[in-house]
Amino acid sequence: MSEPRYPNESREYRDARESLLKDEQELVDKIRSVAERRRNLPAGGQLKEDYVFQWANDGKVGKSVRFSDLFADKNTLLLYSFMYGPSWDNPCPSCTSLVDGFDRSWYQVTRDASFVAIAKAPAERINAWAKQRGWSQIALVSGSESAYQADYKCQGDSADMQWPVMHVFKRQDGNIFHFWGTELSGNHLDTVWPYWNLMDFTPEGRPDIPTPPQKFRSEFLEKNYLNRK
Repeated sequence: MSEPRYPNESREYRDARESLLKDEQELVDKIRSVAERRRNLPAGGQLKEDYVFQWANDGKVGKSVRFSDLFADKNTLLLYSFMYGPSWDNPCPSCTSLVDGFDRSWYQVTRDASFVAIAKAPAERINAWAKQRGWSQIALVSGSESAYQADYKCQGDSADMQWPVMHVFKRQDGNIFHFWGTELSGNHLDTVWPYWNLMDFTPEGRPDIPTPPQKFRSEFLEKNYLNRK
């Protein structure tokens, strides 16, 4: 039996907490094991083409940039495709929640790897949304004139049927290779999603809602994804 750790806690609580702690450690060990297996994946396919995108950040909105240039001086590129198609009124609330967090961690991640977010909407609309959300750090590009999203399974049958996907690419010996991509449905980036993970620490747990709470709606998402019969 364990001794109480915090003020006024019961021995029953402490025993249950110590038992849970073992499960939590097993989870951490499993995450590390999976990460090691991911690092040891064989080389993926070579990049299909050096796609041309348009910058969506202030000061260079609409200017062309090649896929290969997104690496800058790094050899690894994280490229997150968020759901915002040409005909959408607003982006996906869940994707927005993720990019909210990505924007604040961008300067830390980019010490070791390039980190870019891409959407199918035109660069001007991505830029306007970034200003509304206060995204000031993460690199943003539009793939509106590119086949990238279609080639790398970030969209369905049309440019408006977008899917949220994180891809990682590696540059080696002058060539670019696909390293890894999210292929799970649902909370595909659960381990780096602040909202859901923080709610997991609460007594109530994760709310039974399809997307994190936001002060905006995406009518396109609701009609074509959430409310489809």
